Amino acid sequence: MRGSLRSRLTVMVTAFVLAVAVTIPLGAATAHAQVIQAAHYSFPAKGNLDCNGYSKIQQPLKSYNVCSDFFGYDGGRGYDNGHYIGHDEPAVQYVSSVPGSGNNVQWQITLPVEHALPATQTFENQATFWFSMALCDPRSFPQNPCIPNSDRNNGTSPTAAAGSAFLEMQFYPPGFSPFINQISCDLTHWCAALTIDSLECTPNFATCNPNCTEPINFAFIQMDGIPTGPPGPASATNATLTPNSQTLLMNQGDRLKITIKDTHDGLINRIDDLTTGKSGFMVASAANGFQSLDVNTCNPTNFTFHPEYSTAKFGNFIPWAALQANVGLAVEIGHFQPGANGDGDVDDAPCFPGPTVPGCIGADVDFDGTSYLPDWPDGTSNTPTSVQLKAPLSNGHRYPALQFETDLLASEFTCKPDGSGCTVPPPGAVFYPFYAQSGKGASCRLTFGNDIRGATINDFGRDAQYGTPNLPWFFGTASGGIRPNPCP
Repeated sequence: MRGSLRSRLTVMVTAFVLAVAVTIPLGAATAHAQVIQAAHYSFPAKGNLDCNGYSKIQQPLKSYNVCSDFFGYDGGRGYDNGHYIGHDEPAVQYVSSVPGSGNNVQWQITLPVEHALPATQTFENQATFWFSMALCDPRSFPQNPCIPNSDRNNGTSPTAAAGSAFLEMQFYPPGFSPFINQISCDLTHWCAALTIDSLECTPNFATCNPNCTEPINFAFIQMDGIPTGPPGPASATNATLTPNSQTLLMNQGDRLKITIKDTHDGLINRIDDLTTGKSGFMVASAANGFQSLDVNTCNPTNFTFHPEYSTAKFGNFIPWAALQANVGLAVEIGHFQPGANGDGDVDDAPCFPGPTVPGCIGADVDFDGTSYLPDWPDGTSNTPTSVQLKAPLSNGHRYPALQFETDLLASEFTCKPDGSGCTVPPPGAVFYPFYAQSGKGASCRLTFGNDIRGATINDFGRDAQYGTPNLPWFFGTASGGIRPNPCP
């Protein structure tokens, strides 16, 4: 969720900016980097220097972005120039020690289908769902070298870990367009993008650069693989966030094969639409304009991103992320508030008149919006269908274990660093969505939302699947712990 937790959560992040560029030695990990730094780089008035929109030197291109939630290892919540930026991201993370499980993943899903208004629409429940992977970025927290595709990047402490970036391959539901301001590519189709967030903070969060705290690389999945505009955070334009004729649009209910893997040219995100036969891809390469930023100056380096780890074993996580994240699926909820002005809370804005349902997409930190009502997929015509997720594979190997988790707790006023007052569902919510299993064997799928009438055979205890505050990692994250993967 974007925005602040009002006056109860106001902390300024100490930050500094040097007057000249400083090049950090990166060694073999940056063999594909092309340095374009300058002592006085000229940043445009609007851009993607800060995903959260709080850069001291630049206005955001998009008033609302889906960004990665971070936290400090002092136990603190994530702040960007004094603004709390936490999200509500119920997730399922997959675990495997097989080589390749951290850098070569194949997913199969079926996209949701909308029912006609006044049925609840997917965009009212979720801004996006996304697939994740830990990536190397030596210029991201904690500013250490990173060896692509190596479990040696997992340091003995957060400050000893490699510099990490957070891949979110995001899928956007139809019905609340245009994307440049709102959520959707158009009124009827799904679309997707390769997004990569880095964190410009030094070890132990001693300093964070206030001009580019959380830069974001962004590119739609394209049928020709060519970005609609410059994807790098220092170069992005309105064209970057505007679909064109080559943007892959997917129909509701389409079956998709999704591939996220490393290549010599960089990480590739590919979608093969098994229903229509169309496909699209994007490579996170220097040649395509992806960038890594300098922690001191925000100056960009054209950069080719590669996976951080060889395996998805437990502990191979992005060291600054609120979730224990590597290979997983998460759903971004807690934004939509219906009504032209929402319900008048300070957390509602920005607000829009439609085009289908008027509403606001700010930070629902009082948990009274549509994400926290029982209007989630339940097998009736009052709700959309759920995304259906087959068990992911890596080079044909299944992931034997998974964990359910959510970073909801950090957004609760009542939640304390000792774990007291931290609850799922949160105070004020009528309902909290959960993962469930439909079918067995080759028909096994995970769904998200509510129990599906006539289909759900295991809901893993509903909200109990998220467990309790994960104090060893971050008190704002609840985890149900490792459990066997129910789907073959």
